[in-house]
Amino acid sequence: MSCMKLRRKIGSSTVVLIALGLAMACIWAANVEAASLRAGVAVQDITSDAPTKNIHDPLYAKALVLDDGTAKVVIISADIGSVSGTLVAEVRRRVQEELGINQKNVLLNASHNHHTWNQTAEDMAVRIVQAVEQAASTMVPVKIGVGVGYEDRISMNRRLRLKNRKEWTIRRANPSPQDSEVVGLGPMDSEIGILRLDKVGGGTLAVLYNFAVHPYGGVPDGGVTADLPGFASRVIEEAMGPGAIALFVQGAAGDITPIRYKDFDAPPPTERLGMMLGRSVIATAKRLPMKEKSDIKVVSEIIELPRRQDVAVRIQSLEEQQVEILRFFAGIGCGAHGAGTSLNFKSFLPLYIKYLIDPNYPSYSSYLYLAEQATDRRDLKHLDAANKKRVEKYLQCIHKMEELIRLQTNLQILKRHLREDDSRSLVVEIQSIRIGEFIMVTFPGELFAEVGLRLKKQSPFPHTFIAAYSNGHVGYAPTADVYGGEAYEDVLTHLDPQWQQLYETTALELIRKLP
Repeated sequence: MSCMKLRRKIGSSTVVLIALGLAMACIWAANVEAASLRAGVAVQDITSDAPTKNIHDPLYAKALVLDDGTAKVVIISADIGSVSGTLVAEVRRRVQEELGINQKNVLLNASHNHHTWNQTAEDMAVRIVQAVEQAASTMVPVKIGVGVGYEDRISMNRRLRLKNRKEWTIRRANPSPQDSEVVGLGPMDSEIGILRLDKVGGGTLAVLYNFAVHPYGGVPDGGVTADLPGFASRVIEEAMGPGAIALFVQGAAGDITPIRYKDFDAPPPTERLGMMLGRSVIATAKRLPMKEKSDIKVVSEIIELPRRQDVAVRIQSLEEQQVEILRFFAGIGCGAHGAGTSLNFKSFLPLYIKYLIDPNYPSYSSYLYLAEQATDRRDLKHLDAANKKRVEKYLQCIHKMEELIRLQTNLQILKRHLREDDSRSLVVEIQSIRIGEFIMVTFPGELFAEVGLRLKKQSPFPHTFIAAYSNGHVGYAPTADVYGGEAYEDVLTHLDPQWQQLYETTALELIRKLP
């Protein structure tokens, strides 16, 4: 019986209190109905139709559309390196015009895949919108489960903390510091944020999972691949049943690398690591308690982040260091004025191997050393001492060469910044989404793990997760305390150190607006 019929049947003698109670019951019933969640999901292949490179596995855009009766939200996961402002604007405009969904409620996340090799479809924006349209047209009532999984075996912080109180980034593009210089690593976030959506009629519709890791390991044949998240999603979809779609949302991975990223003794372990991540998602997703009534809310804000102004000073500092290294090569370390070694690589390598194999008798068998000792001669001992010095000097030259390579990388990046000569602030959007108890807050770039950990700790909600690489791309966002260093991210960033406080303050304010 409807609430209106109940009011007519009670009659005029009914006390006001009862009438008020019935009215509140009607409002409550309407709210419960509004909180019944519907969702749809769809996938589009965004790989080029005319690839010029081997395709190991396809690139996808996946769209999840949710509707609680009062608001709709769209979450898009794409196997691409970054989302440009142009792509975000185009997708949002078309979604609003064609589907009537508020463009502010669209989140577009890039997995930060490094192995697209420019083989994405020319009409990628069109295909992404098609995925949204398909998802919106196939929505069904769903119940959701929210939880946290863990995976600490497949990734690590790639920032090496050094004895000189500076840091260095593990990269294939340049040599790492000597092992003796490394004293620690940066922090890790091993949480997996998981949102599972099951159809009320039965079966899993989708699993959205949030994790922080750079997808740049690649595959053995060097081909185009969705990388680690692609392999993880495939495992999840196979395990969760027919039709289930897994959407990967990249986390605060600015300083997080897959384990064994620079392993030269085996093929890239990307597929194995992805399968490990997928199994960890499954282990949590399958045991989540499911709720049929959930609502959604989206809030966002546009802020300005200051651009760094120290480029010229940093260039001067690096050029002074370069002079010192070149002075080493010119007069102290590599042979000038008789101060160094006369070795080249051809003569260095066999000497180095001999002294590694047998540091006590490198030049000949032990009996010849004993024969010299018996005749009070030390020719081999003198030769060994001279050769050890030559080897040590040559090794010093190698290490200085590696320093020079790392320094030159930083100099070229900073000089590129200087040529850009842009002092304007970076205008960015911060977006926060709540789906039941599942919270995500965005950042348009490569956020450090420490910032994500700080936001999670300060959030009033236990299931708060970071969707970095979302709705734009401003590059690296290192923590304010490392700007004096020379690691890759510290040099490459366009942001002034003040960005961190501005972003964290805004993100937490938005999160607190979600209830």
